Amino acid sequence: MQMKPWIKVIAVISLILALAAVPLLSACGGGEEPPPPPPPPPPPPPVVEFEVVEDAVAAYLADPAGNMNAADLFMMIAEDNAPYIVSIRSAADYAAGHIPGAVNKGFGDLTTLSMDEDILIYCYTGQSGSMAIAVLGVLDYDVQNLLHGMCSWSSDAAVTAGACFDATTVVGNQVETTANVPTETYDFPELENTTSTDSDEIVEAAAATVSPKYITAADLNMKIAEEEDMTIISCRSAADYANGHIPGAINIGLSSLAENLDKLDPDLPIYVYCYTGHTAAQATALLNMLGYDAYSLKYGMCSWSTDETVTAGKCFDAAGVVGYAVEQ
Repeated sequence: MQMKPWIKVIAVISLILALAAVPLLSACGGGEEPPPPPPPPPPPPPVVEFEVVEDAVAAYLADPAGNMNAADLFMMIAEDNAPYIVSIRSAADYAAGHIPGAVNKGFGDLTTLSMDEDILIYCYTGQSGSMAIAVLGVLDYDVQNLLHGMCSWSSDAAVTAGACFDATTVVGNQVETTANVPTETYDFPELENTTSTDSDEIVEAAAATVSPKYITAADLNMKIAEEEDMTIISCRSAADYANGHIPGAINIGLSSLAENLDKLDPDLPIYVYCYTGHTAAQATALLNMLGYDAYSLKYGMCSWSTDETVTAGKCFDAAGVVGYAVEQ
């Protein structure tokens, strides 16, 4: 059956009106628009080198490397159970005589050692060795230091190079018992050792900046007399600090070093001491990694005072050295 002409006209007009209404309906919300794309993720926070190294130092201080005495090392060598022994003395002194089985490395080459070894570091007196184990310990090496170094192993001056502590040379400088409590806080140093944002590479770059740095008792006493601007840190116990400390020194133990960094002025040199220099040497190396200009007092409080109440009877005594064999 054929559609009447007037019905066709009405149908066409209706179709045209319906098509025209579509955009109007969309504009009035009749249709759903696609959701907007999600915003891009925020950029990661900038990597601050100091914070990365600070975290690594704090982690190390939760379980710092320790010291081994000569008698224990001698027994381990005799039982063929010795760690990997590394001398960081000069090549000439190594050739003059070294602990059996020891290899010779420069301080700056220590990070080439295998991390699969148990390592024993030794130097002359134990202080440079202590700096070395702090650096390697932050880098997750399994490492120890020989207490009092080669001086605890041999009594031969040709082998020890005359570096051992000698109590007869100590002048005996002034000490004080009044506590010095820091009241100011400071910003931290800014580290710019690497362009890397990788945490391991940042810590390695900080470790590479460390080399042994010392000050003698005579030089420190002169700086105090001339009222130079500086920070002096005692790493000894609170009780021994109270018995007598270097004038002007504040007391910060090694274990609490990381939480007291804001007490240290990054623009001043820092002189660190303990009893014999071992603990202070670790603190010195860690501070240098963090960007501070730190120095360890050579031989520690033992080089400053002859009073055993102050030195706590911890000074090196050459009379106690057995004198073990060396090899050349």
